[in-house]
Amino acid sequence: MGIKNWFGGDKKKEEFREKAKEALAGKLKPTSAADLEKVAKQHDIDNPGDDKTQLRRDIYNKAVGSVRAQGKLSEGEVSELAKIQKFLALRDDQVERTKWDLAKLRTLTEIRRGQLPVVPSNSAAMRGVQLLAGETAHYAVPVEVLDRASASGQPGVRVKWGTPYVINSSKGHAFPTEGSKELGGGYLFITNKRLFFKGERGSAAVEYSPQANFFLYREGIRLERTVGHTLLKFKSRSDETAEIVGELLSALMR
Repeated sequence: MGIKNWFGGDKKKEEFREKAKEALAGKLKPTSAADLEKVAKQHDIDNPGDDKTQLRRDIYNKAVGSVRAQGKLSEGEVSELAKIQKFLALRDDQVERTKWDLAKLRTLTEIRRGQLPVVPSNSAAMRGVQLLAGETAHYAVPVEVLDRASASGQPGVRVKWGTPYVINSSKGHAFPTEGSKELGGGYLFITNKRLFFKGERGSAAVEYSPQANFFLYREGIRLERTVGHTLLKFKSRSDETAEIVGELLSALMR
């Protein structure tokens, strides 16, 4: 290929990428994948897989972003995103983080429909965990444990007994980690009876009641003790983790 054609090809790809993002902006439609193919034909792009992975991933993430913005994920959208991924020739491992976020969004959507998840008994998180009679573990998330004397003016969103969780309410609350003492890590479990932690140095549990003091943040949850506070920071960096925890506690604390 001559230098002129080489640069011309790059320009076509650049124009395609911009038009592709425009086509995928807003609400994801049942025709989004087909619209993407039309844009490719208009710019003489025979094989989108020839483009750099990061640039193809940007287009895919644009479509995913429109779904995440609405806070729910339908079966039709799952199917359409799969078509877009296939058209862009992106392997699962090339969009692993994005697909992980989508899986969390799907869990969140099901919780809001009243379909609570269940942690499989053979999950690594359940190893050595003793549940109470009639207890079901609905969610497990790896956390870092910190100890703090006060909330330092960052109270978070209180999870109240018998009160619905307000969607996205935790996202504006930063976790008060500065000056906290690190106490190791472990798993936070949300069950139908209690919230409990199993870690490297022991375990602790708080049963659900109108008196339970849980405060949710974008990055974790704070448990208010008689003296001081226990902070459990989610190791997952997905915004959906706090949403899942908030929605689950709202469904179970009643």
